[in-house]
Amino acid sequence: MKIYADQFGNVLVQLREGTFAIQKRAQVILDLNTQGNWIGGIEILGGMLDFSLQQAVRPFNPKMPAMGEKRDPHKLKVTYDTEANAAYLYLPSGRRFQGLPENERRRAGEYSHSINPTATVALDANGGLLSILVPTADAVGRLEDFLYFFDVPIPLLARTKPSH
Repeated sequence: MKIYADQFGNVLVQLREGTFAIQKRAQVILDLNTQGNWIGGIEILGGMLDFSLQQAVRPFNPKMPAMGEKRDPHKLKVTYDTEANAAYLYLPSGRRFQGLPENERRRAGEYSHSINPTATVALDANGGLLSILVPTADAVGRLEDFLYFFDVPIPLLARTKPSH
């Protein structure tokens, strides 16, 4: 799994390798903390999709979400709730987040608000999810702040937002 950003504020989450076959639109939910840092991962609700969310996350061997379950912060973890038809992709956090003392990590990971951009998902021929392209330019502040905990190299042109 790898995250990339471009000079226009698009963020590509490359979840796995594979041969691209289908491109679809999907409303995603991204959680942010009070500093505007993206925390946690990506939530996708399947009710409004024109593809099977369950099929899309199948390559990741998703588990049913469990309260209080610990996860490895260095690995991608995917949960899928069949009743809600919802998936959550817990993204591995970067060195900046992992390097924080426990109390600061807990504070930095506290939820403040969510954004709901319409993403473009790439699927393989079996309908399995390969990547998610999230347009963030109008939804977040500085790209460096948004991606701070994922150690993503920021393209030089994205460092300043154009003024309108």
